[in-house]
Amino acid sequence: ALVNNNQIQEATKLPKKTSIKKTQSIYFLYEMKLTYFDLRGVAERSRYLLAIAGVDYEDERFSFKFGTPGDFSTIIRPEFDQAKASGRLDISLGKVPLLETDDGKIIPQSKSIERYIAKKYGMMGATDEEAAYIDALAEHQRDAQDAYKAAKAKDQANEYLTTTLPETLQKVEKSLSKSGPFLNGEKVCLADVCFYYFLTQFFDDKEAVANAVATAPRIKSAVEAVGALSAVKKWEQTRPDTIF
Repeated sequence: ALVNNNQIQEATKLPKKTSIKKTQSIYFLYEMKLTYFDLRGVAERSRYLLAIAGVDYEDERFSFKFGTPGDFSTIIRPEFDQAKASGRLDISLGKVPLLETDDGKIIPQSKSIERYIAKKYGMMGATDEEAAYIDALAEHQRDAQDAYKAAKAKDQANEYLTTTLPETLQKVEKSLSKSGPFLNGEKVCLADVCFYYFLTQFFDDKEAVANAVATAPRIKSAVEAVGALSAVKKWEQTRPDTIF
């Protein structure tokens, strides 16, 4: 959101939890700042959550490119290197993402950021028990992703996609305690975003994943419900085009 100099007095009337950043003669109003590379990666779920919540945030992206395509030993990332050398990233142990809140607090670690955003904007259920359940579903998704990485390292990716993934989704589906369209009922939650991103954008073999998802109709319905959200559609249409 933008305001000019003549409107700055109005900007100062905004709620206390809205921060004001100035660039030359333009004032940018942000609720928070998310810092990561100019990639989707482990920050993308947080970006989806912020999009769904309608949060006006600063999406700080460190440039990222390869000296030799595909060779991670040749990565060029000058802004990240500068931030790390300055000590700015010490709180996150020299890593990104990190989130700066409206009152200047810094939150490191991608999963902590996701949980913070989800809780702050009503995507962690209505009770402590629902929050724990949603968190558990999100951890199931992380376990499934880690299992794929392990299978791929052993050249067993095809077996994972045809056997392990559908079995995992079916087991998760048995634990779902409410009707949909989302995993925890009528309202989108953190776990929905985790499974949506995992099942629609993590894998290259889209057909094999679609076949696996088809064996778990409740999860399939939740994934489709997330994809149908106008905020999700808008984010996917307008987000920066990155290498991955």
